Amino acid sequence: SSGINAEWPLRPGKDDTPQALQTESKLPSKKRYAILMGFCGDKYKGMMINPGVRTIEEELLKAFHRSSLIKSCNATDIKKLSFQRASRTDKGVSAARQIVSCNLHVDDIERSVELLNSQLPSDIIVYDIIRTTKSYDCHKYATSRVYQYLCPTYVFAKTYAETYIGYRLPQDVLEQVRTTLTFFVGTKNFFNYTSGKKMNDPSCSRYLRSIECSDPFVMGNTEWVRITLHGDSFMYHMIRKIIGMTIATTRDVTPAQYLQKSFESERCDVPLAPGLGLILEEVKQQRYNNKFASDNTRKPLVWDAYEETVRQFKADQIEKVIYEEEQKRRVVLQWVETLKMHTFYTGDVLPESLFTKPEVKSTVEGVPCSTVPMGNG
Repeated sequence: SSGINAEWPLRPGKDDTPQALQTESKLPSKKRYAILMGFCGDKYKGMMINPGVRTIEEELLKAFHRSSLIKSCNATDIKKLSFQRASRTDKGVSAARQIVSCNLHVDDIERSVELLNSQLPSDIIVYDIIRTTKSYDCHKYATSRVYQYLCPTYVFAKTYAETYIGYRLPQDVLEQVRTTLTFFVGTKNFFNYTSGKKMNDPSCSRYLRSIECSDPFVMGNTEWVRITLHGDSFMYHMIRKIIGMTIATTRDVTPAQYLQKSFESERCDVPLAPGLGLILEEVKQQRYNNKFASDNTRKPLVWDAYEETVRQFKADQIEKVIYEEEQKRRVVLQWVETLKMHTFYTGDVLPESLFTKPEVKSTVEGVPCSTVPMGNG
């Protein structure tokens, strides 16, 4: 269904009045725009409209309507706006630089941006509204996508005894993580890294341009790394499964050859890392820029002018939430314990030490991890 949650009011008591309809009749003509935006996905059930639950697009449509950028008759049906998002994000996933395209009634762009941000929650921001060609589709013109995954380094510890908040990643283990990640670069069949796909499905062939792991950095008492993935496109759960397999391989929960096996014809068990640390870093629109903006006839869809605003929003509204949620709910720490439930081996026996969960002292609470409140994660 393209209809949004029927429970949200457009403008209570005003939308169907003659005065409101008369005002809407005076709106400027509808034109095609790219909306450059960002958001923290922690409190939302994904990007796309889903009746009955809170989503990013529902909040955006509310703000469009309250800012008089769309008419009441179009406010509950995104098809009437020819609405498209450059990249879909799932429950809990954030975006630093996302693009949507749709038809809007815009009189003054700068004022419209200000109005939108005044109507949006603080965890959603619009950086700019840019006039595009009539047929512009941000998904179709997306050349490639960059994602980041913020990961606490204790997930790479070799034993449960080392898996605690104050863990610091040794250099040799960091290099092992980086080496493992390079295995995913290039064109490969990722049918084991998504859901509901068969090995011979051509859509499972994806090209990853690069994957890099940063040096560790400390936030609070926890050490983290940023894993940056640049690919033409990604399938459902693909990035989280790449992270999950990298963690499992580094922890020696599965033998190294299992990584190679996961790209062969047999169905393999690949763990799905939590969505909390996943950020859509950027959707690149090079194809559109080359075709329409190279001769200055159209404004290019690039992020240079907003970099400081993006950096501040990402630090305050996205990364801060990720750090605080892991500190509070232990989402990733709790997930690590589920690795022992995976059937990586075929006939072999997992080392007994991986099944034994010792009472580990947390450097934050000073109590065994087994007794630390985990939340709903």
